[in-house]
Amino acid sequence: MNLYRFRLVPESAWRTPWQSDTLAGLLCWMCARTEGDSVLRQQIIEPAIAGRPPFVLSDAFPGDWLPLPAAVRLLDSPAEDRKRVKQAKWLLQQSFGRLQRGELPTISDLIHHSGIREYTQLRNTIGRSSNTTTAGGGLFPTQEFVLDKDISCLTIYARVEPDFVDVFWRLVQELAHWGFGSDRSAGKGQFNLASQLDSTKELDEPPDAEGCAVLSTFQPAAGDPTTGAWDAFTKYGKLGPDFGLENVFKRPVILLRPGACFRGPVARGWMGRAIPMHELLAPDVVSHLNGRATSVVHWAFGLAVPLRWPQGELRVGEPAALGVTESVRAPLPERQIVQQTPRPKHDPDLVTVKVLEKRDIGGKVQFFVQEEGKPRGVLGYGTPPPADKLPQVGDEIAVYRNNRDARNPQYRWDKPQAAYESNLKRGRGGKQSPRGGRR
Repeated sequence: MNLYRFRLVPESAWRTPWQSDTLAGLLCWMCARTEGDSVLRQQIIEPAIAGRPPFVLSDAFPGDWLPLPAAVRLLDSPAEDRKRVKQAKWLLQQSFGRLQRGELPTISDLIHHSGIREYTQLRNTIGRSSNTTTAGGGLFPTQEFVLDKDISCLTIYARVEPDFVDVFWRLVQELAHWGFGSDRSAGKGQFNLASQLDSTKELDEPPDAEGCAVLSTFQPAAGDPTTGAWDAFTKYGKLGPDFGLENVFKRPVILLRPGACFRGPVARGWMGRAIPMHELLAPDVVSHLNGRATSVVHWAFGLAVPLRWPQGELRVGEPAALGVTESVRAPLPERQIVQQTPRPKHDPDLVTVKVLEKRDIGGKVQFFVQEEGKPRGVLGYGTPPPADKLPQVGDEIAVYRNNRDARNPQYRWDKPQAAYESNLKRGRGGKQSPRGGRR
């Protein structure tokens, strides 16, 4: 596989993080729509399941920054600087290259800025039956992202098989016409390509390194190295709507963030695997998809670059410049996409859920609902709205958390009282233990 790099300039805010597995999945959708199902299956899905992916992507990084390898955080550093090292996120590409060759960065080389600005956007709840806003507007918060003012582009790295380069670049160009992630049809996630597919050989040095760093959101395969340093998280995915099914959530998947490091070279230049659908979906969903001759995978490959395992102690040095490459330092357009108004404050227990099912128990109405990234829960506490104002299945509404149980979440219609909030902060479900009783 050859290593390439391309840059893109966001033309609007986006709501879905630019993670490699999400981006790869969208390129597969582009392949199905432009090249056909047979190309998708024969040239992408089947080789990926067999451990021969035609391309492997990194996450999208701000400007010329690269993720700080997790092994750097394990190094000794002066006591007064340990917090700075722990909170660091990025390295400039030049500093990253020196680290690959065994030269430790200084503490001043570590970049703590995210490069991406997050803000809250308030939205109205639209009733499915009336196609208008609900009583009171039904405001609920959503998170959106834009680049910081000093960053003008996002950079993505890709390893691509030589005979797949033309197809790959066509898919990227097609995605630029469609947009990326959630609310694409509402103008979010729009971007332009700011470069061609440029060869990037410098990240594959030195060739004799005894370790590697991974630039992607990925899941290691059974035969991958296991000794290293990494940051793991749980991702809750959802099946797309094009399979004749609705509201199908994938099983939780444990993934590693960019910057994971492993002892042991990876000669092929990537790690990870394509997670098959029997590990992602319930048996009845798998049966339905098999009946449609459809195969669904989670693209959990990680782009790896060589790294000499860092050893020694981090020292303070001269701060590095945080700018981007001159070739992409284009002036921002007059139409700014950064929200200038102050970030509104909102109740941390006010969340948005989607209504899945309605049920009546003893004359009392309850709903099965689901908050994004969490298992489904019950909305049945507090004072509900009048019967003619109750939500419909499929509506997205703003409600309050009733507990902190990650496995069995509960929600309520109105804001909890102060005494309840005190228990909620302590992790209890709202009931106090009798004085003197066992806990």
